[in-house]
Amino acid sequence: MNFIKPSLIVILFLYSVVCNSIISVYAQDASEVRATRIDGTVTRNGGLLKEGDIIQRDDKIAVKENSAAVLTWSNGSIMEIYPETILAMNGVIYEGDRKLEQSLVTLEKGRIFAKAQVPDHIFTQFEVRAGNVPVMSQGSEFALKLDEAGKKFTLWSLIGRTVVYLGTDRVRVEEGQQAILEAGGIPPVPAPMPDKTKEALLKTSKRLGGSLLIEEETVSTGGPLKIKIGGVKNRRGDAPYTVNFRAVISGGSGKIKSIQWSFGDGESAEGKEVQHTFTQGVYIVVVRVEDENGQKVTSQISISVEEACAC
Repeated sequence: MNFIKPSLIVILFLYSVVCNSIISVYAQDASEVRATRIDGTVTRNGGLLKEGDIIQRDDKIAVKENSAAVLTWSNGSIMEIYPETILAMNGVIYEGDRKLEQSLVTLEKGRIFAKAQVPDHIFTQFEVRAGNVPVMSQGSEFALKLDEAGKKFTLWSLIGRTVVYLGTDRVRVEEGQQAILEAGGIPPVPAPMPDKTKEALLKTSKRLGGSLLIEEETVSTGGPLKIKIGGVKNRRGDAPYTVNFRAVISGGSGKIKSIQWSFGDGESAEGKEVQHTFTQGVYIVVVRVEDENGQKVTSQISISVEEACAC
Protein backbone atom coordinates (compact mmCIF):
# COMPACT_ATOMS: atom_id res chain seq x y z
CA MET A 1 0.00 0.00 0.00
CA ASN A 2 1.28 3.49 -0.90
CA PHE A 3 0.99 6.30 1.62
CA ILE A 4 1.04 10.05 0.95
CA LYS A 5 3.13 12.06 3.34
CA PRO A 6 1.16 14.49 5.56
CA SER A 7 3.20 17.43 4.23
CA LEU A 8 2.19 16.55 0.66
CA ILE A 9 -1.47 16.39 1.69
CA VAL A 10 -1.19 19.91 3.12
CA ILE A 11 0.45 21.15 -0.09
CA LEU A 12 -2.26 19.59 -2.24
CA PHE A 13 -4.97 21.05 -0.02
CA LEU A 14 -3.46 24.55 -0.21
CA TYR A 15 -3.04 24.24 -3.97
CA SER A 16 -6.72 23.31 -4.30
CA VAL A 17 -7.79 26.28 -2.15
CA VAL A 18 -5.68 28.70 -4.17
CA CYS A 19 -6.96 27.37 -7.51
CA ASN A 20 -10.57 27.54 -6.37
CA SER A 21 -10.01 31.09 -5.09
CA ILE A 22 -8.58 32.18 -8.44
CA ILE A 23 -11.53 30.69 -10.31
CA SER A 24 -13.96 32.35 -7.89
CA VAL A 25 -12.35 35.78 -8.22
CA TYR A 26 -12.29 35.49 -12.01
CA ALA A 27 -15.96 34.59 -12.10
CA GLN A 28 -16.92 37.45 -9.81
CA ASP A 29 -15.00 40.02 -11.86
CA ALA A 30 -16.70 39.15 -15.15
CA SER A 31 -20.23 40.49 -15.50
CA GLU A 32 -23.24 38.26 -15.10
CA VAL A 33 -25.78 38.84 -17.88
CA ARG A 34 -29.42 38.50 -16.90
CA ALA A 35 -32.76 38.87 -18.68
CA THR A 36 -34.34 41.76 -16.77
CA ARG A 37 -37.39 42.34 -18.97
CA ILE A 38 -39.34 40.01 -21.25
CA ASP A 39 -42.32 41.24 -23.29
CA GLY A 40 -44.12 38.62 -25.35
CA THR A 41 -42.35 35.51 -26.59
CA VAL A 42 -38.58 35.25 -26.30
CA THR A 43 -36.68 31.97 -26.54
CA ARG A 44 -33.25 30.79 -25.49
CA ASN A 45 -31.89 27.80 -27.40
CA GLY A 46 -35.46 26.95 -28.39
CA GLY A 47 -36.97 27.11 -24.88
CA LEU A 48 -38.79 30.04 -23.31
CA LEU A 49 -36.59 32.73 -21.73
CA LYS A 50 -37.97 34.13 -18.48
CA GLU A 51 -37.27 37.31 -16.55
CA GLY A 52 -34.42 36.74 -14.10
CA ASP A 53 -32.76 34.01 -16.18
CA ILE A 54 -28.97 34.21 -16.46
CA ILE A 55 -27.64 34.18 -20.02
CA GLN A 56 -24.85 31.67 -20.50
CA ARG A 57 -22.07 31.57 -23.04
CA ASP A 58 -23.21 30.48 -26.54
CA ASP A 59 -26.89 30.95 -25.68
CA LYS A 60 -28.96 31.92 -28.73
CA ILE A 61 -31.72 34.44 -28.05
CA ALA A 62 -34.66 34.74 -30.45
CA VAL A 63 -37.21 37.53 -29.99
CA LYS A 64 -40.44 36.80 -31.77
CA GLU A 65 -42.85 39.14 -33.55
CA ASN A 66 -44.44 41.81 -31.31
CA SER A 67 -41.99 40.92 -28.53
CA ALA A 68 -38.92 42.46 -26.90
CA ALA A 69 -36.27 41.74 -24.27
CA VAL A 70 -33.77 43.61 -22.12
CA LEU A 71 -30.46 42.07 -21.01
CA THR A 72 -28.50 43.68 -18.17
CA TRP A 73 -24.83 43.20 -17.33
CA SER A 74 -23.99 43.32 -13.61
CA ASN A 75 -21.25 45.88 -14.32
CA GLY A 76 -23.69 48.33 -15.95
CA SER A 77 -24.18 47.56 -19.65
CA ILE A 78 -27.72 47.17 -21.00
CA MET A 79 -29.05 45.81 -24.29
CA GLU A 80 -32.59 46.06 -25.61
CA ILE A 81 -33.50 43.48 -28.25
CA TYR A 82 -36.25 44.40 -30.70
CA PRO A 83 -38.93 42.17 -32.34
CA GLU A 84 -37.85 39.54 -34.87
CA THR A 85 -34.22 39.60 -33.75
CA ILE A 86 -31.82 36.70 -33.29
CA LEU A 87 -28.49 37.01 -31.50
CA ALA A 88 -25.94 34.80 -29.78
CA MET A 89 -24.12 35.59 -26.53
CA ASN A 90 -20.54 34.50 -27.18
CA GLY A 91 -19.29 35.31 -23.69
CA VAL A 92 -18.06 37.89 -21.20
CA ILE A 93 -14.35 37.86 -20.39
CA TYR A 94 -12.51 39.83 -17.72
CA GLU A 95 -8.76 40.45 -17.96
CA GLY A 96 -7.67 41.37 -14.45
CA ASP A 97 -4.23 42.66 -15.41
CA ARG A 98 -5.75 45.14 -17.88
CA LYS A 99 -8.93 45.76 -15.86
CA LEU A 100 -10.74 45.10 -19.13
CA GLU A 101 -14.13 43.47 -19.57
CA GLN A 102 -14.90 42.16 -23.06
CA SER A 103 -18.45 41.28 -24.08
CA LEU A 104 -18.90 39.33 -27.32
CA VAL A 105 -22.25 39.17 -29.11
CA THR A 106 -23.23 38.04 -32.62
CA LEU A 107 -26.27 39.69 -34.21
CA GLU A 108 -27.70 37.30 -36.80
CA LYS A 109 -30.64 39.47 -37.80
CA GLY A 110 -32.83 42.24 -36.42
CA ARG A 111 -32.08 45.28 -34.28
CA ILE A 112 -30.59 46.09 -30.89
CA PHE A 113 -29.90 49.16 -28.75
CA ALA A 114 -26.85 48.90 -26.48
CA LYS A 115 -25.66 50.98 -23.56
CA ALA A 116 -22.11 49.60 -23.48
CA GLN A 117 -21.06 51.16 -20.22
CA VAL A 118 -19.22 50.10 -17.08
CA PRO A 119 -18.15 51.90 -13.88
CA ASP A 120 -15.08 54.14 -13.94
CA HIS A 121 -12.85 51.63 -12.14
CA ILE A 122 -12.73 49.16 -15.06
CA PHE A 123 -12.58 49.38 -18.87
CA THR A 124 -14.81 47.80 -21.47
CA GLN A 125 -14.69 46.45 -24.98
CA PHE A 126 -18.17 45.66 -26.24
CA GLU A 127 -18.15 43.82 -29.57
CA VAL A 128 -21.21 43.02 -31.64
CA ARG A 129 -20.58 41.12 -34.86
CA ALA A 130 -23.13 42.19 -37.47
CA GLY A 131 -22.86 39.18 -39.74
CA ASN A 132 -19.10 38.95 -40.17
CA VAL A 133 -18.34 42.59 -39.39
CA PRO A 134 -17.12 43.52 -35.88
CA VAL A 135 -18.72 46.65 -34.40
CA MET A 136 -16.82 47.72 -31.29
CA SER A 137 -17.48 50.14 -28.46
CA GLN A 138 -15.48 50.99 -25.37
CA GLY A 139 -18.33 52.79 -23.68
CA SER A 140 -20.80 54.24 -26.17
CA GLU A 141 -24.55 54.00 -26.61
CA PHE A 142 -25.51 52.79 -30.07
CA ALA A 143 -28.18 51.04 -32.15
CA LEU A 144 -27.50 48.41 -34.79
CA LYS A 145 -29.82 46.93 -37.43
CA LEU A 146 -28.96 43.93 -39.64
CA ASP A 147 -31.15 42.79 -42.53
CA GLU A 148 -32.48 39.24 -42.96
CA ALA A 149 -29.77 38.27 -45.44
CA GLY A 150 -27.01 39.61 -43.21
CA LYS A 151 -25.67 41.70 -46.09
CA LYS A 152 -26.57 45.22 -44.96
CA PHE A 153 -26.48 46.92 -41.60
CA THR A 154 -27.02 50.39 -40.22
CA LEU A 155 -25.19 51.73 -37.17
CA TRP A 156 -26.30 54.74 -35.15
CA SER A 157 -23.89 56.10 -32.51
CA LEU A 158 -25.94 58.07 -29.98
CA ILE A 159 -23.36 58.81 -27.27
CA GLY A 160 -19.62 58.34 -27.64
CA ARG A 161 -17.75 56.63 -30.49
CA THR A 162 -18.40 53.26 -32.13
CA VAL A 163 -15.85 51.62 -34.44
CA VAL A 164 -16.53 49.35 -37.43
CA TYR A 165 -13.76 46.98 -38.59
CA LEU A 166 -13.71 46.15 -42.31
CA GLY A 167 -10.58 44.09 -42.81
CA THR A 168 -7.70 46.55 -42.51
CA ASP A 169 -10.06 49.55 -42.62
CA ARG A 170 -11.37 51.10 -39.42
CA VAL A 171 -14.44 53.36 -39.61
CA ARG A 172 -15.07 55.56 -36.58
CA VAL A 173 -18.72 56.54 -36.14
CA GLU A 174 -18.71 59.50 -33.79
CA GLU A 175 -21.46 60.67 -31.45
CA GLY A 176 -24.56 61.75 -33.38
CA GLN A 177 -23.52 59.96 -36.58
CA GLN A 178 -24.78 56.96 -38.53
CA ALA A 179 -23.18 54.64 -41.08
CA ILE A 180 -24.70 52.21 -43.59
CA LEU A 181 -22.69 49.24 -44.85
CA GLU A 182 -23.47 46.75 -47.60
CA ALA A 183 -21.57 43.49 -48.05
CA GLY A 184 -18.76 43.93 -50.53
CA GLY A 185 -19.23 47.68 -50.58
CA ILE A 186 -16.65 50.36 -49.90
CA PRO A 187 -16.14 51.56 -46.31
CA PRO A 188 -19.00 53.90 -45.42
CA VAL A 189 -18.60 57.58 -44.75
CA PRO A 190 -20.43 58.39 -41.49
CA ALA A 191 -23.07 61.11 -41.71
CA PRO A 192 -25.19 62.97 -39.15
CA MET A 193 -28.20 60.90 -38.07
CA PRO A 194 -31.65 62.42 -38.69
CA ASP A 195 -33.10 64.43 -35.83
CA LYS A 196 -36.13 62.13 -35.51
CA THR A 197 -33.86 59.10 -35.20
CA LYS A 198 -31.79 60.82 -32.52
CA GLU A 199 -34.91 61.80 -30.57
CA ALA A 200 -36.22 58.23 -30.69
CA LEU A 201 -32.88 56.78 -29.51
CA LEU A 202 -32.66 59.34 -26.68
CA LYS A 203 -36.12 58.24 -25.50
CA THR A 204 -34.98 54.62 -25.55
CA SER A 205 -31.82 55.49 -23.62
CA LYS A 206 -33.79 57.39 -20.98
CA ARG A 207 -36.35 54.61 -20.65
CA LEU A 208 -33.60 52.05 -20.02
CA GLY A 209 -32.14 54.12 -17.18
CA GLY A 210 -29.42 56.62 -16.47
CA SER A 211 -26.24 56.80 -18.50
CA LEU A 212 -22.72 56.85 -17.09
CA LEU A 213 -21.77 58.87 -20.17
CA ILE A 214 -24.13 61.81 -19.77
CA GLU A 215 -22.75 64.70 -17.77
CA GLU A 216 -25.37 66.48 -15.73
CA GLU A 217 -24.11 69.70 -14.20
CA THR A 218 -26.36 71.80 -12.01
CA VAL A 219 -25.79 75.25 -10.58
CA SER A 220 -27.54 74.41 -7.34
CA THR A 221 -25.83 75.34 -4.09
CA GLY A 222 -26.20 74.14 -0.54
CA GLY A 223 -25.91 70.65 0.80
CA PRO A 224 -22.90 68.40 0.29
CA LEU A 225 -20.28 69.42 -2.23
CA LYS A 226 -20.19 66.91 -5.12
CA ILE A 227 -17.68 66.36 -7.92
CA LYS A 228 -17.58 64.15 -11.03
CA ILE A 229 -14.98 63.97 -13.77
CA GLY A 230 -16.50 64.87 -17.12
CA GLY A 231 -15.34 65.53 -20.65
CA VAL A 232 -14.04 61.96 -21.13
CA LYS A 233 -16.01 59.84 -23.60
CA ASN A 234 -13.15 57.44 -24.40
CA ARG A 235 -11.12 56.17 -21.45
CA ARG A 236 -8.89 54.04 -23.70
CA GLY A 237 -6.72 55.25 -26.55
CA ASP A 238 -3.55 54.75 -28.59
CA ALA A 239 -0.27 56.11 -27.22
CA PRO A 240 0.40 59.00 -26.99
CA TYR A 241 -3.14 59.81 -25.87
CA THR A 242 -4.37 63.34 -25.14
CA VAL A 243 -7.45 63.60 -22.92
CA ASN A 244 -9.57 66.59 -21.94
CA PHE A 245 -10.95 66.57 -18.39
CA ARG A 246 -13.64 68.74 -16.84
CA ALA A 247 -14.69 69.07 -13.20
CA VAL A 248 -18.50 68.71 -12.96
CA ILE A 249 -19.36 70.34 -9.62
CA SER A 250 -22.62 70.76 -7.70
CA GLY A 251 -23.68 71.63 -4.14
CA GLY A 252 -21.49 73.32 -1.59
CA SER A 253 -21.22 77.08 -1.20
CA GLY A 254 -21.20 77.75 -4.92
CA LYS A 255 -17.77 79.35 -4.71
CA ILE A 256 -14.81 77.08 -5.38
CA LYS A 257 -11.51 77.72 -3.64
CA SER A 258 -9.38 75.18 -5.53
CA ILE A 259 -9.53 72.41 -8.14
CA GLN A 260 -6.44 70.22 -8.27
CA TRP A 261 -5.71 67.33 -10.64
CA SER A 262 -3.18 64.51 -10.42
CA PHE A 263 -2.77 62.30 -13.49
CA GLY A 264 -1.14 59.23 -11.99
CA ASP A 265 2.16 59.78 -13.80
CA GLY A 266 3.68 62.35 -11.47
CA GLU A 267 2.15 65.31 -13.32
CA SER A 268 -0.54 67.64 -11.95
CA ALA A 269 -2.62 70.67 -12.94
CA GLU A 270 -5.19 73.13 -11.62
CA GLY A 271 -8.44 74.47 -13.01
CA LYS A 272 -11.95 73.40 -13.95
CA GLU A 273 -10.91 72.22 -17.42
CA VAL A 274 -7.50 70.63 -18.07
CA GLN A 275 -5.78 68.62 -20.77
CA HIS A 276 -3.10 65.96 -20.39
CA THR A 277 -1.15 63.65 -22.70
CA PHE A 278 -0.40 60.12 -21.47
CA THR A 279 2.17 57.59 -22.61
CA GLN A 280 1.46 53.84 -22.65
CA GLY A 281 0.14 52.49 -19.34
CA VAL A 282 -2.86 52.54 -16.99
CA TYR A 283 -3.42 55.66 -14.89
CA ILE A 284 -5.72 56.73 -12.07
CA VAL A 285 -6.67 60.39 -12.54
CA VAL A 286 -7.83 62.14 -9.37
CA VAL A 287 -9.48 65.56 -8.97
CA ARG A 288 -9.67 67.27 -5.57
CA VAL A 289 -12.06 70.16 -4.98
CA GLU A 290 -12.47 72.53 -2.04
CA ASP A 291 -15.05 75.31 -1.67
CA GLU A 292 -14.76 78.52 0.32
CA ASN A 293 -16.39 76.90 3.37
CA GLY A 294 -13.75 74.21 3.56
CA GLN A 295 -15.83 71.34 2.15
CA LYS A 296 -13.56 68.90 0.28
CA VAL A 297 -14.42 66.11 -2.16
CA THR A 298 -12.51 63.92 -4.59
CA SER A 299 -13.34 61.86 -7.66
CA GLN A 300 -11.26 59.55 -9.83
CA ILE A 301 -11.31 57.86 -13.21
CA SER A 302 -9.10 55.28 -14.95
CA ILE A 303 -7.33 55.93 -18.26
CA SER A 304 -5.72 53.14 -20.30
CA VAL A 305 -3.21 53.98 -23.02
CA GLU A 306 -2.21 51.14 -25.33
CA GLU A 307 -0.06 50.57 -28.37
CA ALA A 308 -3.14 49.56 -30.36
CA CYS A 309 -6.36 49.52 -28.32
CA ALA A 310 -8.80 48.71 -31.16
CA CYS A 311 -10.93 51.67 -30.21
